[in-house]
Amino acid sequence: MTSTPRQNAFLHDLSRRRLLRAVGFGSAGAAGAGLLSACAGGDAADGAPTRFNGVFDFDLDAQTRNVHTEDGALLLNSVYKDLFLCTGAMFNWATGEWEHLLLEGHEWDGDDLLVTLEPELRWSDGEGLDADDMLYSYAMRILEAPPWGSGFPQVQEIEKIDDLTVRLGFEDPFDNIERSILKHRIVSKITYADLGERALNLVREGIRQGDVEHTEWNAEYIEFSPEEIVCSGPYKFDEARMSDARITLVRNEDGYQGTEVNFDEVVVHKGDNRQSALLVQQGEVDYSTLAPSAADQQAFQEVEGFTWIEHAGYDGVGLMFNYAAKPELEDVRVRKALARVLDGDQIGRVARGEGYHRVEYYTGLVDRQAEEIMSAQELAGLETYEQDLQKAEELLEEAGWSKEGGSWLLPDGSAAEFEIIGVAGWNDFELTATQVEEAWNGFGISTTARNVPEDNPWGIWGAGDFEVAVRHWGNPERPDHWGAFQMNFLTENDPGGEAPGQSFELQVESPSQGEVDLEELVEAAQRGRTEEERTEALRTMMTVFNELLPRIPLWGYTYLSPAVEGVRVESFDQDHPADRNEQYQDNHVMLQLIQGDLRPVQD
Repeated sequence: MTSTPRQNAFLHDLSRRRLLRAVGFGSAGAAGAGLLSACAGGDAADGAPTRFNGVFDFDLDAQTRNVHTEDGALLLNSVYKDLFLCTGAMFNWATGEWEHLLLEGHEWDGDDLLVTLEPELRWSDGEGLDADDMLYSYAMRILEAPPWGSGFPQVQEIEKIDDLTVRLGFEDPFDNIERSILKHRIVSKITYADLGERALNLVREGIRQGDVEHTEWNAEYIEFSPEEIVCSGPYKFDEARMSDARITLVRNEDGYQGTEVNFDEVVVHKGDNRQSALLVQQGEVDYSTLAPSAADQQAFQEVEGFTWIEHAGYDGVGLMFNYAAKPELEDVRVRKALARVLDGDQIGRVARGEGYHRVEYYTGLVDRQAEEIMSAQELAGLETYEQDLQKAEELLEEAGWSKEGGSWLLPDGSAAEFEIIGVAGWNDFELTATQVEEAWNGFGISTTARNVPEDNPWGIWGAGDFEVAVRHWGNPERPDHWGAFQMNFLTENDPGGEAPGQSFELQVESPSQGEVDLEELVEAAQRGRTEEERTEALRTMMTVFNELLPRIPLWGYTYLSPAVEGVRVESFDQDHPADRNEQYQDNHVMLQLIQGDLRPVQD
């Protein structure tokens, strides 16, 4: 099936969901044992290079070295990507300020964005890093960018100003439109010479994604497979020490911060969730972002030097409805009743152990973001949906449902029944689905839970091949609050289209706001001319979400990353200025390593 813009808007975030496959203690088997024996010892001898150890489930054979594609490229779905292929800048999610990396700075000149590189940087192959690298990298992304995106799709002109500066001309730019440009990973002009030059010419001719010329270019771009990754960051790949068990990165002294980082090497061990947990327990890994099970979380407490690194969560897991498949869900009283049957706090605890937070406000935003938009008084006036079985019964009876022999019947007398889908291998999704199944069945609503294959749940969600789905709400991809409502309302939602998804109509009647068009409000929150206009659109959507509950938020993510101090790393900063960053987008531990704030244990 061809993906739609709404279906894809959250896809990049979901690629990382493949990591969340926590399994039981007994399943590591020979693979886990072999992994541990392969990396036991080896870096504690006198005079050995200082080493920072991580873990990620890479695949040397299957993953490409075409790093400009990002998804599917070697280590580009890991946090370690920032160490060898830096972004232009990292964003501080708490302060809204930029920490420039490869870029010396950026500034707006009317509708033009000027981006300037740090001087005297070199690629790991010895070539100088300059504006031509930016020009090719930006042109390829402009050509590839889907029109519904934010940033590159709105670039109308691209021009080299001098050896270090590129001008990007926008038409009608809006607040934070530069984010995707500053976050973009610049790639080598030598590696991408032909593709980059052709992309630049096509962009200047007005060619964009979907045009015939783009399709022809894209066919070559997808198949492009360079033999090595040319690096811009403080580390580069040691080709002689790359194996199925580990990847070793060594200093790239001419790269960004190459002489400032304190570790000579970064070793990334191969391991899935279970294997990474075993490595942490063996003291072989200093920091891991892979998801540990609740049992593993407890076992970590016995590891000498163990500590948690907490990363703020900006999304959560809940229930997405298919209104076309189950029209009884169009009655808001039914949705609210179904929510009142569930104990989201308990569901989160079972699904995630300590790695979750309860939902307080039910606004479509995570609570920390809701508190940035609404006052305490406004938040106190919102409806909450904590478990209340008596209230759930009252709501269903008001909606015309009736109970017979302990089972609920719809207004037409037919039995109320739902199928809820989780995702096989996504442990927190599976556990959430089975708990909802148990709760609704116990309440008298016949419910069956099943898991869909993990290789393409997005296609299933987008096609509307479900009745109720365990699905995300909120958005970890964007610090801009409108991204959460793009996810909640627009992603996988094209009523009557080829990919209907939720089939939730976007023109709604709100008890307090009257008739509102949610699609227009998302655009106003993104593109509004003033902060007041954008905030008002957000406040309206928060209120509407709370009143109509189009999907049920059950719990929010708190990302707990296990770390070990005193073995190779002296200590981690537990109060870092960027510690509210999302861990996969602007990881503050990687920022500490890059900036030389992480130090090895001294003998």
